Amino acid sequence: MVPGWGVDTYFLETPFYNKVVNFGPVIIGQDHMAIIVMTVILVTVLYLFFRFTKLGVAMQATSQNQLAAYYMGIPVKTVFSLIWAISAAVAAFAGLLLAPIAFIHVNMGFIGIKAFPAAVLGGFGSLPGAIVGGLIIGIVEALAGFYLPEGFKDTAAYIVLLAVLVVRPQGLFGQSMHKKV
Repeated sequence: MVPGWGVDTYFLETPFYNKVVNFGPVIIGQDHMAIIVMTVILVTVLYLFFRFTKLGVAMQATSQNQLAAYYMGIPVKTVFSLIWAISAAVAAFAGLLLAPIAFIHVNMGFIGIKAFPAAVLGGFGSLPGAIVGGLIIGIVEALAGFYLPEGFKDTAAYIVLLAVLVVRPQGLFGQSMHKKV
């Protein structure tokens, strides 16, 4: 609750509000289409950053083995700070994309909890896996909300998560790494 706003819910109006795009029999709102396009651009930029820049490779090395990265001359503390900064920027970008289609209210932070099942489902460390995991979780939630009783929509993601963890603990795209001692 913010003084002056009260407990009412608000939404942000965009230039895409109440406009649609027709793809044959499929009709998609322009605001959803803009979100899809911007998300694809963000994912592509992040992929290119982690794949082709020295800093991106340094971040990957730091996440895999901090000590080895330190011995190779990578400033690990600086890399951690930059990782947090990039994470905050991506979260802010996601919030800007979400705000026009979701009502702004006190409990909207709980939507971030849905990212965890998507990341585990896709496999930690796999960007394509996280994307596929997010799509699967979204489809499962939409179908659960349509076909199942009311309370199952919010728990469907975790039921799928538990099923995948039983069958394939490393996720769909994750790699199983074994260490011999």
